[in-house]
Amino acid sequence: MTRILIRCDASLLIGSGHVMRCRTLARELQRRGAEVIFLCRRQPGDLINLLEPEFSVFALPEQPLVACDCLEGRDLYGAWLGCTQDQDATQCLEALKKAGINSFSWIVADHYGLDAPWESQLLAGLPRSDKAPKLLVIDDLADRTHQADLLLDQNFFGEATHQRYQELVPPQCRQLLGPHYALLGPEYAQLHPLVPPRTELQRVLLFFGGVDPDNLTGRALGALLDPALADLAVDVVLGLQSPHRQAVTELVARRPHTTLHGPLPSLAGLIAQADLAIGAGGATTWERACLRLPSLVVAIAENQLPFSEALDQAGHLQLLGNGPSVTAEQIRSTLLSRMAVTKPANAAPALTDGWGAPRLAMAMLGPQGAISLRPAIAADETLLLHWANDPQVRANSFSPKSIAPKDHHHWFHKGLTDPNRLLLIAKAMDGCPIGQIRFDRLLASDQADVIEAAVDLSLDRCARGHGLAAELIRLGLQAMEQCWGPSVEAVAEVLNSNTASNACFARAGFTADSELAVASSSAPRTVNRWRWQLDAPQQLG
Repeated sequence: MTRILIRCDASLLIGSGHVMRCRTLARELQRRGAEVIFLCRRQPGDLINLLEPEFSVFALPEQPLVACDCLEGRDLYGAWLGCTQDQDATQCLEALKKAGINSFSWIVADHYGLDAPWESQLLAGLPRSDKAPKLLVIDDLADRTHQADLLLDQNFFGEATHQRYQELVPPQCRQLLGPHYALLGPEYAQLHPLVPPRTELQRVLLFFGGVDPDNLTGRALGALLDPALADLAVDVVLGLQSPHRQAVTELVARRPHTTLHGPLPSLAGLIAQADLAIGAGGATTWERACLRLPSLVVAIAENQLPFSEALDQAGHLQLLGNGPSVTAEQIRSTLLSRMAVTKPANAAPALTDGWGAPRLAMAMLGPQGAISLRPAIAADETLLLHWANDPQVRANSFSPKSIAPKDHHHWFHKGLTDPNRLLLIAKAMDGCPIGQIRFDRLLASDQADVIEAAVDLSLDRCARGHGLAAELIRLGLQAMEQCWGPSVEAVAEVLNSNTASNACFARAGFTADSELAVASSSAPRTVNRWRWQLDAPQQLG
């Protein structure tokens, strides 16, 4: 059995986000047959009891808490760890040795207090085996080096998203970057295509995390006590461990149409029902974005501010500011201005479709079962733009320039009704979209009696390296024959420098047709032209 170790913590200081997203990943890995073991440190507010019913959890000893009020940056995150990285790694190895566990397929580290020294020490301290474990690092900060084989950062930084770890991880490290890979529960992928656009403001969701130590929930409720906002229905979510729960309970009792919820298995239902959210800029950002819920956001931690600012600038949310600076009056005036708008603005395109956890699990464990194809639908617009603008895809394209959303929108919707375009989405057995293949039918320029179809395909980063490209081509060719009949010949033009794609078309049964020279802004480049014919010897089986 595949065994995976996850090192993460929760506390009143850290919050619950690291453990909650690791639990989402662990559930997905467990569904795929893996055994998942957690290593967590005991401290006030830890979530060890939450994890134990589902997973094996080894508790590291509680350490004396360091006062964090005057600490910033790396010093603050080191204090969250509760000890030095050397001590933490030693205690992890001792706990595993005591339990008699000495081998793993993967080690997952999700902690701001850990970086390359801890990773190297832990890996070196495990008993030697024929196959060393691989390391997945989940990070948000991009402020330290990692010895990772795979890195996940689900945050959004606009055009800088794909540049942040260039000097911080080994060259061979696969990077899954951006909200496309956000770790959300499976209910979000199910609800993503079903939630209709919000057309009016009637219901508000308040959630600033389970603990909310600064009582932003109370500030928001104070704003909502304004008589002009009395008709709004309000759902308030707050953990039982919050030091301000009693004060919030009293405010809820003073306001009509207001419900206080305790801890919930998922916020998806409340997010789907709401017309507006007021909340923190943490992991819930991606849950709200998946279900296209307009949001007023307060950054409650230093690391939340940069990506919240980037999301605000891109029109995905409205940032009110950082926690200490946001007042009840600011929230009230913002809500009143929104109430005055007769028709809410169109929500920005969804940043994630909710399939991040299955994609990360595929990158770790490989595909399970056969892939299949389905026709593209209107809801796939953002997904296809994400794949088209992947830096590796652009580097292997005739034009390396990123595609503007406006240009993509026009191209995509025109193609959905074009009888000469066949656009198909590749999906895994669980329905997770992992790539695309497209055929554009046209008459050959030099021999009018032959009909050609240009082939274009791309795989999600999570699906690369597993031999799926040739299978995607095979399935696509079958679909092309069913759609247009056997008289169409598929052709592909691939840059000579794109070794992987050239090898893929050769494996799929294409034959080299010719070489072309194409102009480039830097220097002329050579393009290999590949051809596949249904009546050729390599006919589909």
